[in-house]
Amino acid sequence: MEKVLLQACNDYEQTGLKDIFSKGLQVLGLHFDRSKVLLKPNLLAGKAPEKAVTTHPEFIRALSEILLDHGCRITIGDSPGYESTKKAIINSGIMDVVRHYDLNMSSFNRKVIKKHDGISPYKRFTFGEDPEDYDLVINLPKFKTHAMMGLTLGVKNTFGFIHSFEKARWHLRAGQDRMLFASALIDIHTIANPHLTVLDGILGMDGDGPSNGRPRNIGVVAMSRNAFILDDAIERLVKPRYPLPITVLAGRHGLIKDYETVSYDITPVIEDFRMPATMATDWGIPRPLKTLLKNTFIKKPKIRQSACKQCGICIKVCPAGALSPGQHEPPIFDYKRCIRCYCCQEMCPEGAIRI
Repeated sequence: MEKVLLQACNDYEQTGLKDIFSKGLQVLGLHFDRSKVLLKPNLLAGKAPEKAVTTHPEFIRALSEILLDHGCRITIGDSPGYESTKKAIINSGIMDVVRHYDLNMSSFNRKVIKKHDGISPYKRFTFGEDPEDYDLVINLPKFKTHAMMGLTLGVKNTFGFIHSFEKARWHLRAGQDRMLFASALIDIHTIANPHLTVLDGILGMDGDGPSNGRPRNIGVVAMSRNAFILDDAIERLVKPRYPLPITVLAGRHGLIKDYETVSYDITPVIEDFRMPATMATDWGIPRPLKTLLKNTFIKKPKIRQSACKQCGICIKVCPAGALSPGQHEPPIFDYKRCIRCYCCQEMCPEGAIRI
């Protein structure tokens, strides 16, 4: 039976983290001596560690030391939302780890075509890096909320394998259909097929994440060789009021098998966890009615003029082209074109867009 390790952990002290990782690797029975390893953190944007937007550099440091002690060759990479991988690594503090241990970096800017007949209607995916080039792929998500999917955990984190310019196309294809987007995310994760997922939930984020929610000490590390069951175990701790699309679909398609939870000092429920405001707005509404009521019922992204710096990033990342520059004022939304993917809110570096 597959296992999920859940360990209480309230800080990034190296000795404690390395003990947790070593124990988890032993529980999970993962062997990796002298492997070529890809570390895939969450590098959504180059934000300081205390913002809880990216996988914490000390989390990566502790795991890297264990891998290096076993003679592994490590590459770290991801495809950020609007900036270069190198810039995100520098601004997130991870570059200190990269330089100290002489790790390789991958910008995920290749175009690797992957064909897959999975649960989504899509059969062709363009990756920015090929996971098959590595002996071991380790998925390092951050425990955060997500305006469209509810939570960013193990499965959602592998969306970063998609080539930078292709991400907007996937949002445009799915529109406001959460289940359709979730089906594509599941297929992408299945292709990436990480050998291990290690969730950084020590300092996490709730509220309207994944970049401008509320940083909070959640105090949990989770490890599993199967991200579907890891995500399910974390959802059981959060207990959201509404079903989350990825786990619903994964369960429906038999991807969440019976599993054993190995817990250390974990409370049964994470108290006072705020889900995104968007999650309560459109569950259970038939698709034709969603379309009819979109402009009045489903929550809209709005710009706070006092916080907007007019950097134009929201315009660049909007897959529907629903934003246009203002005249000496913040960008203007065309809500008829807006598909409610909330990419603008996700990528705004100033937190100026609210739902």
